[in-house]
Amino acid sequence: MEMKNRVQAKQIAVYTGHTGNLYALAVDEKQGVIYTSGTDGLVIAWDINEPGKGKIVAKLAEAVHCLYYDLEKNFLWIGTNKGNVHVIDLTNKKEIKLFASHTQALFDIKKLGEFMYSAGGDGCLVQYEIETLSIKKIVKLSEKSLRSVAVSEERAFLAVGSSDSNIYLLSKNLEIFDEIEAAHTLSVFSLAFCSEGQCLLSGGRDAMMGIWDLRDGIKLVQKIAAHNLHVHGLAVHPEGKYLLSSSMDKTIKIWDLHTYKLLRVMDKERHNCHINSINKIAWLGAHKFVSISDDKSVMLWEVNS
Repeated sequence: MEMKNRVQAKQIAVYTGHTGNLYALAVDEKQGVIYTSGTDGLVIAWDINEPGKGKIVAKLAEAVHCLYYDLEKNFLWIGTNKGNVHVIDLTNKKEIKLFASHTQALFDIKKLGEFMYSAGGDGCLVQYEIETLSIKKIVKLSEKSLRSVAVSEERAFLAVGSSDSNIYLLSKNLEIFDEIEAAHTLSVFSLAFCSEGQCLLSGGRDAMMGIWDLRDGIKLVQKIAAHNLHVHGLAVHPEGKYLLSSSMDKTIKIWDLHTYKLLRVMDKERHNCHINSINKIAWLGAHKFVSISDDKSVMLWEVNS
């Protein structure tokens, strides 16, 4: 049940210009820039200080499934449905590397330390050395798709969610040290760490959200019926206050990150939210977040407690 008047959220901008479903989202919190892409192959940068003015960063002949913005290098990593990874140098405005990394679609890209990692439909996790722009290691984790990756910078390890319903925990060098079997009934679509890597949150095709205590082994703390359909996105507040979840059921939910109580449900009727599946969500600082959808729109939100 939603707890009333605990947190307020309002839509402050809508960005349109894409012609297809949106699957990929990355943010540059420092500059206030949102990067989006999807089935139209266009990668667009939206400056929140210049509403409505999107700039095309890249135009690909294939659908884009995931993006990662590397602030340190000012690189944008782009993962496509053909299994390719494009690296764009945003300073010099050019593509500097193309990897044929996977034999099937990519679903997630993340950074940990000096490495990037991509997860694909071929069940492989690929490690890249950023400085040399080279593939360092490839690990086959599953016969099914790898759908999500989360990294803990504090504890220097990764969690990988798969369509085989499992979550794999790996060291920075891709050594598997633990596994959560049957974490969800079906695919694990979203993952996020909180509490300095001591807690893992998972969202699945089964519409459930899992809370896992990693302090001493792995312990299931709670399973929550978070949405009516697939949980596509999870995002932890930068100051550890809230958790965002987004779903195929066209809603965004705001949760108290400490108690996991539901604080706010955002939908079309009450908040002029998306009209189709909400595929990704991300914080843009402590008071704003952004969402993307199959309805081809990008929405910017403001949160006040």
